[in-house]
Order: sequence, then C-alpha cells, then structure tokens
Amino acid sequence: MAKGLWQSGLDDWYGPGTRVVQRVRGYRPNRRGQIKLARWLRVGLLRGLSCVAACAVLVLAVDPSVVHPSVGEVERSLVCAFVLAWASFLWRGSLIRVVLRPGEIVRHGVWRHVVVPCSDVKELHRNSWRGGLVLETRTGEKVDFLWFDQSFWDLLYDFSDVCAHAMRCHARAASTSGRAEVSAGLQRRFTWSLGADLLAAGATVFLGLALLAAVRG
Repeated sequence: MAKGLWQSGLDDWYGPGTRVVQRVRGYRPNRRGQIKLARWLRVGLLRGLSCVAACAVLVLAVDPSVVHPSVGEVERSLVCAFVLAWASFLWRGSLIRVVLRPGEIVRHGVWRHVVVPCSDVKELHRNSWRGGLVLETRTGEKVDFLWFDQSFWDLLYDFSDVCAHAMRCHARAASTSGRAEVSAGLQRRFTWSLGADLLAAGATVFLGLALLAAVRG
C-alpha cells in the first residue's frame, strides 16, 4: 500500500516550500499498515480543553471550598456533570480523522465511523452546494468529508487537497493491487473511545449523585 500510494500518488506539492511543511507532508504507514489523516492542531486543542475541564471537576469534587458556601451539593454535582459532559463531547470532536488501511477508507466522525471498501469507491468530488469533499460509492451512497475542508490549517498546509489526493491514490492503488476485489459493502458503526466514554461515565455518576442529594434533601 505504501509504495502504490506514496511513490506514485503524492508527487504534487502542497503548502509552502518550507522544511517544516515538507516533514509534516511525509505521511507514512504505521505498523498496522494504516495511514491516519487528521488535523493534529485541532486534536491537541480539543483534548487539551477536555483535560482542563476534567481537572477542574476533580478540583471541585475534592475541595468544595473553591465555590461559594451557598452552593449546595446538588448544584455542585450538576455543574460537575455538565462540565464532564462537555469534556466528553470535546474529546469526541478530536476523534475526527480519515484512516487509510489496506483495501478500505475509514472516516471517523464524532459518534460513528464509516468503512468504505476501495472497490465501492466511484469518485471523490466537490459538493456543488457546500463545496465540501464527498465520496460517492458505486451504489449511490455518499460520505461527507466536510470537516476536512477549508480550515485555517489550509493556509499553511493544504490538508484538504492532501486528504482528497491521498484517498484517490489509495483507492486506485488498492484496485491495481487486487485488494479491492471483494467488497463487504459500506458499513457504519458506533465509535468507542476510552477517553470520551470515561468522561461520559463520570458525568453520569455526578448526575446520579445530584439526584441522590436532591432526594435526601
């Protein structure tokens, strides 16, 4: 996959001619043969905010004196639950990415991921209405990649074009190598995340504590 994709596919230039961008542009498969395309600046920012929110909840839970004495246990638990719920959502937002793996293109969203066999890829084109990148299958189904287009990151490094070009080359390389002959069809599955799910579980616990305190009160 690496040879077909990166030696024949990404010869065009993306972004300014700086050494930093040249190194960033050099995507390589990991040990599993997968190539992950993600806006790592957004990933770092969202996960950083999520960790800050979780730390704030931890401080609030351990030391109630940080809030005004008039704030009761119910209100404090509700605040913790609300903050953890937002932290879970922010973490899930950081999961948005595209994974190119042997014979498949996988788009990870906030809640679900879509597995598209390369044999089902008909074309990748720009949506005439919204302008976003759309993958169309041979059966007429469409997969939207709007989250990967037209962002601030593109001013420095044309990630939108890299993502589109890489997916086209990956599908073409899989077809020529024979990996795309057998198709299981397009699949949509729920995306599990250890970080996001733990934060959501914490929000549920604090919500239960708030209800328990309200009943006792």
